[in-house]
Amino acid sequence: MREEDRREIVCLWKNWDTRALGICALETAVPGMVWSVWYDGQPAAAYGFSQASAFDPDHWQAWAFGTDRFRRCVPLITRHLTRLRPLIEQDCRRLQVIAHCEHDIAHRWIESFGGQKEGLLRSYGRGGEDYFVYAWIRNIVVPCHASDREHSA
Repeated sequence: MREEDRREIVCLWKNWDTRALGICALETAVPGMVWSVWYDGQPAAAYGFSQASAFDPDHWQAWAFGTDRFRRCVPLITRHLTRLRPLIEQDCRRLQVIAHCEHDIAHRWIESFGGQKEGLLRSYGRGGEDYFVYAWIRNIVVPCHASDREHSA
């Protein structure tokens, strides 16, 4: 795994295990929405969409990680995700990405897809590491504000 991804992912686990990461990626995946990219006959990248909420099937979390050859896979992944955009927008109400604050390459890639930085997740990592949350939101019809809840009670 490339160093940027290791730094971003390992600190989220109590007991780091690469096999468990693969199993989690597959077990939580939105059906049909997980892929791997091979380069020169070797796995180089994995990416996909997972269910972000057990209660809301329209709330997804995007993720990607890879080896030191990941950068060579980025153009292919970008083209693939661009082609999938209409399907994603149809089936997903909220898509989010959680990225380590220091993973600036990931930040630029997320923003190039139109991800909006929503905020800082302080001490999100087990060692106190900070993360940013980015999101894409499908058109929201009804805003949910505190003042709206007060009037409906």
